[in-house]
Amino acid sequence: MQMQIHVKGLPRSARVRRFASHKLIASLTPFSHAIETASMHLGDINGPERGGVDKLCRVVLKMRNSSVVVIEDLGSDIAKVIERVTDRLQQSVSRQLRRLVKVDRNGMRPYTFAAAGA
Repeated sequence: MQMQIHVKGLPRSARVRRFASHKLIASLTPFSHAIETASMHLGDINGPERGGVDKLCRVVLKMRNSSVVVIEDLGSDIAKVIERVTDRLQQSVSRQLRRLVKVDRNGMRPYTFAAAGA
C-alpha cells in the first residue's frame, strides 16, 4: 500500500503529518492487502489567521478491485477531524470488503452414505 499525506496551510505541519500518518496506518493496516494507494489531504480552508470550522481532512483510497473510497470531514480542531475521518474510513473499508466476500452457505451439500453406495 502506497501512502501520501499532503498538508497545506496548517501550523506545525510536521507534527500534524506524523499524527495523521500514525492514525492512517493504524486504521488501514488490517486492510492493506486490499488497498492500492491512500492519499490524505489536510488543510486550513480560510488560512491560519482565521478561526472557525475550516480544518479539512480528505482521504482517497484506491482499492485493488478498482473501486474508490472517499471520506471527508471539517472541524475546528485538526486532530479531532483526523480521528473522525480515520474511524469512518476503517468502518467504510470494512463494510465494503464484507460485501465483496460472501460465503455461499448452501453451496456445499453434506455427504450421504446412501448416495455413495448407489
